[in-house]
Amino acid sequence: MCDICTPGPQCGIDAYIRDGRVIKVEGTPGFPGSNGRLCTKGAANRQYIYREDRIRTPMRRIGLKGSDRFEPISWDEAYRQIAAHLNQTKADYGPEAIAFVCGYPKWFRPFLHRLAHSFGSPNYITESSACHQAEVMSYQCIFGCLAQADLRDTKLYVAWGSNAFANMFPLARRLMEFKEQGGKIIVIDPRDTQAAQKLADLYLRPRIGTDGALALGMANVILENRWHDMAFIRRHVHGFQAYQDYVKGFDLKTTERITGVPGKLIYQAAELFARTDPSVISPSNAITHRINGFNNHRAILSLNAIMGRFDRPGTLIPVTETFCHSNGGFRSLEERFIDETRPRTERRAVGFDRFPLWGELVDEGQGMHLTSQILSGEPYPIRAALGFGVNTRMYPDSRRFVRALDQLDFYAAADIFWTESCRHADIVLPVSTSFERSEVKCYSGHLINYTAPVIEPVHDNRPDADIICDLAKALELDDPLLCSGYDRCLQYIMSPAGIQDWEAFRCHDGPVHVPNSRPYQAGSTFAGGLHTPSGKIELYSERVVKYPHLEPLPVYRDSSGPEDPEYPFVMCAGARLPNAIHSRIHDCTWPRSLRSRAAADIAPSDAKALGLSEGDTVRISTRTGSLLAAAHITLQASPGEIYMYHGYQEADVNALIDTELLDPYTGFPAYKQFRCAVQKVEDEA
Repeated sequence: MCDICTPGPQCGIDAYIRDGRVIKVEGTPGFPGSNGRLCTKGAANRQYIYREDRIRTPMRRIGLKGSDRFEPISWDEAYRQIAAHLNQTKADYGPEAIAFVCGYPKWFRPFLHRLAHSFGSPNYITESSACHQAEVMSYQCIFGCLAQADLRDTKLYVAWGSNAFANMFPLARRLMEFKEQGGKIIVIDPRDTQAAQKLADLYLRPRIGTDGALALGMANVILENRWHDMAFIRRHVHGFQAYQDYVKGFDLKTTERITGVPGKLIYQAAELFARTDPSVISPSNAITHRINGFNNHRAILSLNAIMGRFDRPGTLIPVTETFCHSNGGFRSLEERFIDETRPRTERRAVGFDRFPLWGELVDEGQGMHLTSQILSGEPYPIRAALGFGVNTRMYPDSRRFVRALDQLDFYAAADIFWTESCRHADIVLPVSTSFERSEVKCYSGHLINYTAPVIEPVHDNRPDADIICDLAKALELDDPLLCSGYDRCLQYIMSPAGIQDWEAFRCHDGPVHVPNSRPYQAGSTFAGGLHTPSGKIELYSERVVKYPHLEPLPVYRDSSGPEDPEYPFVMCAGARLPNAIHSRIHDCTWPRSLRSRAAADIAPSDAKALGLSEGDTVRISTRTGSLLAAAHITLQASPGEIYMYHGYQEADVNALIDTELLDPYTGFPAYKQFRCAVQKVEDEA
């Protein structure tokens, strides 16, 4: 299956092999979600597997960090050196001084988490410090659990900040089918996306970062017209009066002034959502990538709460994640697997003191504070790290993150390709693609899949999970289960699934139905009680109110800051492209050809004022740094707003972001809302 996009659909692939090499890939007919289709990224798998910059064998640094001077070593020697350095650091500074860090890959995360715990460190950290977990926290604070839209039974779907055509094409196909079957779709996005153009019965285009104000304005319309479900609110909602009093400040005139959305469209959207039953609003993770992102996300979800759009068909349905952020319709032992070797330590994980709400709700360190703790040594030193798939360009001010890596006494990196992180490592380990290893994945529809390798390792690479289990043995950890290997651990984790013949499951070609899976019963969450302090849906969060510097209501704050003539534009970094996923396939020729130069999307009126033509070179600057990019003039961008994709080696837009631009609730960085300047550059290639 395709592992370029993860953990999302992970589409099925039919791989054609000749002489041990992949010569063609196609989608697998009937596979969950994708059903025989592949997106532009999945179609590039052959180029991805055989990229020239793949790490070919374990390597040891022999020059200065960043000098690209390495020599090959054996796997046994690599394991020996990693174990020796980590155990010595543990002896000198304590196990908490080592961080176990994971980048974008998801499939082996429970194994790395357990490795950190068995070693004695609370500092398991992933890129979820900047992805997904903030929206999970939002759902937890309101509903007590994660939930997702029930597209099968709803009549109206509100796609808020989501463009499935670029980042999750099986969902885009599902939405097109939903529309063909008579469903209505409202799209809310500051960018005029493919979703807005192809799906929207009604399209609202707020200014970047004003989503929270728009949601509060819609709530005000609903409450003023008495469209809300007061009977539901009395039974199931906590803090309604305080919420109602607050949203009164967002009348149509005020909301239009803040968001730029005409009042009549705000009214129309509120009425259509409120008076269509069932309907559901599903805000994307992108909403959380700004310094008031958590509250903006909560404000949007609150619209579902006041209309009773939760725990019944066609609304928000609670989700139980079975394994590695995927849902197979049953509870695995993943949490027990992670928790049973949890260390007893008085030292809190990285970022917990700075972001206490994160520390309460998320079982991993807040990685956006990792750089600061390495450089400052406070509240305790981080002296070594073990990283899997860690790319420096996922961090704000990525150059500062590189400086932090160089300050570590020891850093080992495991990856598929030679990234900047690898170039600053002491030991580098080559890992496998999904074509060269086995993996278990759960799918909605109560399905579970155990893949098999379709080719031998292209180089001397190994699967991440195997490396983790091997390191557990090299570190001489008292953890027989982890040391027993990936498959034995999986049998333990998946034991509640009811699979009787594990070997037959391993050998089955494609997903199988989970014997012990159970369909979700609408209403069962209310029957069992919500996992919030009040036991109800919380518009006023009793979790948040414990922290004096945070606000229990979903209060709107302007995340752009005051007008600044030196930096007059608002940048949104990371707005999705259909041919890219972070930095993973920028170096694959087919998808790169669809946008060969790193480019910034600029509105025609702004381009005219700056004297720009299509393809001109521009310099984009912030107080943190600057870069050069091509100007792409498009109506997808609104005046005063710039959109640029991230992850380019030659134009890393994340390097322009101040590391202190973090949401105080979640620690999430302001990827999608920070001020910048744009100017034309003459005679630049």
